[in-house]
Amino acid sequence: MENDETAASLQRVLDDVAAERAAQDRLWGVQEFSDGTGAAYAPRAREAKEECAAAAQRGELTWRHILAEEFFEALAESDAVHLRTELVQTAAVAVKWIQSLDRRAGMPPHRTKEAGGSFEKLVRDRIPEIIQKHGGVPRARTARDGEYGALLRTKLYEEVGEYVAAGDPSELADILEVVHALAALHGLTPADLERLRAGKAVERGGFTRRLVLTLGDPAEST
Repeated sequence: MENDETAASLQRVLDDVAAERAAQDRLWGVQEFSDGTGAAYAPRAREAKEECAAAAQRGELTWRHILAEEFFEALAESDAVHLRTELVQTAAVAVKWIQSLDRRAGMPPHRTKEAGGSFEKLVRDRIPEIIQKHGGVPRARTARDGEYGALLRTKLYEEVGEYVAAGDPSELADILEVVHALAALHGLTPADLERLRAGKAVERGGFTRRLVLTLGDPAEST
């Protein structure tokens, strides 16, 4: 019975987290930032670990201590695989903390952040003009140099996601447009990009043979 209750409690928390994530995407769209983590946070991670251990020894351990230890351990990582592991552990502790709150507070309903939200995204050059032609009043600005690349990468995720979701081959043209813009950001013309593609095709081949490789070691790459 206790295991059933714990599983049900976990599912309710995960449902709330999923609802909050969906609300974030509705408010802000798909976002892509640098991690901002690394060895500079290692001293703070050690400090959090020591604080957690000391609090446990005194019999004064709190969820704050545990979550802080996991959080700063994540901040100290720069390797993507290790960072992901630490973030999952951080999220798991946060979920467990919420379950503890629910047991004490009777599982209050979660309300996602919806009201008053707005977000920005990169659009094609003529989109404001098209919005005006349809009676709208577009609010647009020019991306700064430092953010343009990040906005393009986010746009790439958006366009690839639309193709994956719909399977519409016309979406591939949108992906290609973003790829060309990213290439231009690196000083490459479409012809330069095609030469790079052709060179890799000669070296590694294409996908015409539809080969599916079974990897025995997760560290292997294609």
